[in-house]
Amino acid sequence: MRLPNGDEVTAPTPVWGLDIQCEKGTNLSYGPWADRQREQLFLFFFPQDYQTMKVFIFIASVPGEIRQVQQFDVRLNILAEATVDILFSKLIMRDGKQENQTNAVHMNVQRGSYFEMTLPWTVSDDGYVTKINGQFLHVDASSSLNYRNLLEAETLDYRVNVHYPSVWNHHQTWDLEFNGCKATYHFLYAHKEFFQDMIEDWSSRVPPDLLHFVPYSWNFIIRMQEFELITLANGYNWVDCEHQANAHIAFCGELFDLRFTLPFTDFLPETVLLKFIIVGENVDLSLFLPPTNTSSNIITALSRNARLIEKEDRPKHSFSSEKWRNFCKLSSGWVDCWHVPELQLSISYTYHPVPPVGPSPQANVSTPEKEELLLSPIRAPHRKKSPMEIIKNLTPEQFDPTSVTADCINVDLRITKPSEIKLYGSVLRMFINLKDCTEQYPPCPTVALDRLIFEMNKRYSETQLQVVVSPLILTTSDDPNHQRLSAHQHLHTGFLMLSGLQMRGDAMFSAEERSLDEETLEYAWLVELTVGTLSGKLTTPQLQNIITALEAFVFTVEDAENSLRHPRPYLYCYHGTPQPQCPQTTSEHFCPTTDTIKYKMVRASLDGISLNLVESGTILCFQMQELLSDPLIGMEAAHNFGTIVKDHNYALTSHTHANIRLLHKQRFFESVVGPLVELFSTTNDIKTKSCALVAIASLLPWLTHIVLNAHIQKLLPVLLQGLYTSDFSKIGEVSINLERHDARCGSETRLNTLTTLASLLKQNASPAERHTSTLISFLMPLTTYHPLTVGVKALECLAALVTLPVSVILPYRNEVSFFTAEEV
Repeated sequence: MRLPNGDEVTAPTPVWGLDIQCEKGTNLSYGPWADRQREQLFLFFFPQDYQTMKVFIFIASVPGEIRQVQQFDVRLNILAEATVDILFSKLIMRDGKQENQTNAVHMNVQRGSYFEMTLPWTVSDDGYVTKINGQFLHVDASSSLNYRNLLEAETLDYRVNVHYPSVWNHHQTWDLEFNGCKATYHFLYAHKEFFQDMIEDWSSRVPPDLLHFVPYSWNFIIRMQEFELITLANGYNWVDCEHQANAHIAFCGELFDLRFTLPFTDFLPETVLLKFIIVGENVDLSLFLPPTNTSSNIITALSRNARLIEKEDRPKHSFSSEKWRNFCKLSSGWVDCWHVPELQLSISYTYHPVPPVGPSPQANVSTPEKEELLLSPIRAPHRKKSPMEIIKNLTPEQFDPTSVTADCINVDLRITKPSEIKLYGSVLRMFINLKDCTEQYPPCPTVALDRLIFEMNKRYSETQLQVVVSPLILTTSDDPNHQRLSAHQHLHTGFLMLSGLQMRGDAMFSAEERSLDEETLEYAWLVELTVGTLSGKLTTPQLQNIITALEAFVFTVEDAENSLRHPRPYLYCYHGTPQPQCPQTTSEHFCPTTDTIKYKMVRASLDGISLNLVESGTILCFQMQELLSDPLIGMEAAHNFGTIVKDHNYALTSHTHANIRLLHKQRFFESVVGPLVELFSTTNDIKTKSCALVAIASLLPWLTHIVLNAHIQKLLPVLLQGLYTSDFSKIGEVSINLERHDARCGSETRLNTLTTLASLLKQNASPAERHTSTLISFLMPLTTYHPLTVGVKALECLAALVTLPVSVILPYRNEVSFFTAEEV
């Protein structure tokens, strides 16, 4: 149609829709059963013809022609408070019979909530899109469980776009987006089974059929602005539904964004990969203890009266209280423990789906089944075993679970920006602010670190985990009322620094004497703790401040008086049965549990300690490795290195109740040989070099050749220099001047060195090939040395060198002959 001004106007398409206005007393109910009825009605009115849909070609409206409808719109408006129920059922056993138990999610919504749906009646080149969107205002949702709290939100928007291609069995895409504002969600472990039952009731009960298979993907986006995620933290998963005296842990923040995709793109795939990405901004970890908990007042007092400081020793305010909170209000006794500006959690899950088995339900029974029914009266009665009953009777000897490819879960948590942690007994993290109770006390000790890495690899028979901590610094300050002279102001702040920390754990599991439906037994737990060098400077008040903070932390960790009783009154033995019922239980003792017989080993090593306890005009220094540099006790300390690995008849034996570990000599040697060789090679002090040499020589006679051969390249230069300088007199360019009372160690050190060197050369002389000239020149004079034992060992070393190639030994024939003739 052309207007007088010349513009052309196309007549609008007809509007076809349904508007529903819901006023007082509205109750909307939906669920799996109703959805199946909707599906049957839809298939009845719009049966699937399995043909490619024709593309709609829009034709401009012509006078006299019927206009073409392009979509059908449904809008439902709620004009007053209404309820929405999602009903589903599950099969339970009651009095030996199966019954359907109805569960529900009940929601109260307020005026202004709406629902919209657009059903297209035209097809484009890439198919068509069905759109559903809506909003719930002031939604309050509860479950049919005894603990009813589920969800509260000011607004809850939802949007669903379903893209159908023009070909019936091409890939479909379902985009689902949920946006909540000022939302509070309560999570229980029981919700896992609750929603799993809902999904199972809603999911298709028809076995997979390739002829009717349609690939599709569900893309989920769940976003919440100003949120609270609350879970219960009672011991043994107890839930107090009557008095609500529960301990809670909550994650509160400004943004929560969860994205994941459920791909159903292959027919009976071997594996399915699921990826979940969670992003949070300005997230706080909050803790709540009920008033019945005796630690509640302690934690609240610590939080209220804490004195925090920053790295620059400036007063620091606590976490900001100007945040939206609905359930986790600080005025109600909640305590903030951890603040993270930004975090990202990525979860990758590769699993092997198990499709349902069995024929689809049909109205008519097949011929073989009819034959079975006809012949069953004359056959012996029998009952077909369920798959779970078959699994229970199988043992790992009959079926090896490790022959099946395992599912794989990868979890990656990244915190890229600086975060702050207040360490209470229930929260253990690395940025620590321990609490005191009045402003007259010194500020809280603070620990700062750059990076914390946690890795875990869990398999069927073994679980490995590792924790790596970057260098960390603990700072603490004096009482502000304690005044020092200006010359001693540098003592106001003390520190402890740990160069690094690494913890490795290895848990081992066994399926011995276990059926396939039972969990494997953890029979060993091995832990290795490697601690770097601990150094620092503290005053006695600062040390007392740290100890007090640790005492308060340990007290709230143990908290024995608030521990709950286990709901099961008995323990399971390692056979997987209750201890009183196990055949191995006697009148004298119960069959042991897994923890009782579990092998546990903890191995710890510390690189060094350099701790200075200082005060005005005084200092007390605790050091370990530096003892060898002490001019008074360095030589005594060097000799005592051998005392640790030496075999004694009077001490360090099982008869004297010493705890003797396997390979303790090797472990000690492996931990000290590197630092000792480094000290010997780098120090310029002759006395310190001598002490390091004596320490190494005192260890050598008590170690096996296998251990020493692994370090021969590192030890041989030290042993050669030991032969050169162990008489403590001027030889060549090296001069060692020691006190007369230390001269006794010369012969002993030389004998230990020669004994070890002779043993190593007899086993394998090839590592000494490049040191042949030095060895021969050092060993020849020692053959006439007194006592005679030294000369004998020198001859044994020379005899071992004969095994070297002739081309290596022959050039020294004249030198040896001349020395022999001269001595004769």
